[in-house]
Amino acid sequence: MRSWTRSFLIFSIFLDLLLGSHGDVFRVPPLDVTQKDLLQLLELGDDIKFDVPALYVFGDSTVDSGNNNFLPSISKANFPPFGIDFADGKPTGRFSNGRTEADFIAQVVGLPFPPPCLGLSKEEHKTLRTGVNYGSSACGILPDTGKFFGTCLSFDNQIDLFETTVKNLQPSFDGPESMANYLSKSLFFISIGSADVSMGYDILDNITKQKTPFPNFAQAISQKFSSKIQKLYDLGARKFLVNNIGMMGCSPVTLNSKIPMTATCDDEINKHAQIHNKLLSDLLQKLQSELSGSKFIKADVYKVFSDIFASPNSYGMTDTRDACCVAAEHGTRPCIRDLAPCNNRNEHVYFDPFHASESTNFILAKRCLKESSICTPISLVDLLRA
Repeated sequence: MRSWTRSFLIFSIFLDLLLGSHGDVFRVPPLDVTQKDLLQLLELGDDIKFDVPALYVFGDSTVDSGNNNFLPSISKANFPPFGIDFADGKPTGRFSNGRTEADFIAQVVGLPFPPPCLGLSKEEHKTLRTGVNYGSSACGILPDTGKFFGTCLSFDNQIDLFETTVKNLQPSFDGPESMANYLSKSLFFISIGSADVSMGYDILDNITKQKTPFPNFAQAISQKFSSKIQKLYDLGARKFLVNNIGMMGCSPVTLNSKIPMTATCDDEINKHAQIHNKLLSDLLQKLQSELSGSKFIKADVYKVFSDIFASPNSYGMTDTRDACCVAAEHGTRPCIRDLAPCNNRNEHVYFDPFHASESTNFILAKRCLKESSICTPISLVDLLRA
C-alpha cells in the first residue's frame, strides 16, 4: 500500500482515539484501502474473519452502480461530476461522488464491488460468484414506480434477474447442497422504497389520495415487499440487510421545492417515511419468525440522518442543507453535466439534491457495522459472523 494511504489511516485512528468513538469525525478511507487497514480504521480488530462468499445488492438509486446506464432512462449518473472521487474520477452510474453504502460493505468483508448485472458479459453471468448489483435508479417495490423516468428494473425485475443468476451459477457448484450453503452464507442487501413513498404516492391525483390515505398505500408497499422477500428466501437467501428510508423531507430537493425556499424540513414527507419504516420494521420481525433459518436486520437510515442533522460537527459535516454539485432549476433537478462540484465534498451530507455524499454513505455503513441501535436487532458485524 502507498505510504500516504497508511499514514492517513494511522492519523485517522489517532484522531478516533483522541476524540472518542462516537464523537469522532467520520473520515472516508481511500478508495484503494485494504481490508486489513479498513478493519483497523473501523476498530473491528485485526483477527476478525468474515465467511461471506458474495454480496447481492437490490434497490434503487441509493445503490445503483450502473445498471441504468444500460437502460432507456433519464435517471442516470453516467456523466461528470458523478464519480469524481471514484476510480480515475470517472462516472460509473453511482449517484454520488464516490462509493455507496454497498461498496463500503463489500470492502469490509473483502469482496470486490458488486458489478451492475446489466453490464456483465455472458461468461461473467456463468462464473461470477462474489456477488452482483441489481439496483436501478427511480424504481421501487411497486411495479409502476419510476415509469415517468423511462425504463428501470423494478424489484420484481431485479429478483427475476437474481433467479437467472442462480440458474447460471448452478453448474459451477458440486451439487444443490453446495450451492445452498453458498447462498446461505451470502449477504443480501436491499435498499429500496424511497421512490415508492415519494414519487409513487405524490403522482396520485387528489381524488385517488382521498380514497387511498397514505397508511393504506404504505400497507400495499409492505405486502408487495413481503412477497418478494419470500421469493428471495425460496431461491436460497438467508441473511438479509434491509435499509429503511431516510428523512426525505429534509433533502435539498424538498427544501428547494418549497415556495419560498426554506431550511425547515417537510413534516408530512417525513411522516410518510416514518409510517413506511414502522411497517417495514414489523414486517422484518414477522418474516424472521416465519422463515426458518433466516436472519434479518434493519438499517435505520432515518435515524442516522436525524443524528447527523442534530449534530453535524460530530460527523465532520458543515453543510446539511445544500447539494455539493451545481444542480439545475434552483437545486430541484440533478447535477448539471460537467460542472465542477464543491471542493469540500466530504463535508456535505448530500452530493446532489436527492442523494447522499460518499461521506454520508460511509457513516451509514460504519454505524450499521458497529451499532445494534442502528442495525437491529444485531449489528451488521454480528450478522456477518453468524
